[in-house]
Amino acid sequence: MVIYAPYAYDAVMILVDAMKRANSSDPAKYLPYLKKTDYKGVIGETQFDNKGDVMDATLTLYTFKDGKRESLGVQH
Repeated sequence: MVIYAPYAYDAVMILVDAMKRANSSDPAKYLPYLKKTDYKGVIGETQFDNKGDVMDATLTLYTFKDGKRESLGVQH
């Protein structure tokens, strides 16, 4: 779906950036650089915490009732 294109684009660019900084496409070498990411992309700024989780992430949960999508809530 097109609505996910900006997220996919930024994800690829974040990986490419980590590979460039590590000077390698070997995951063992570039993955540690992801924690040091401070990427300003299409969806905004992306940074990771020490566990590798996205900082300041937003998650929206949905359910379907009677064939209609209904939001369960937003978690920041």
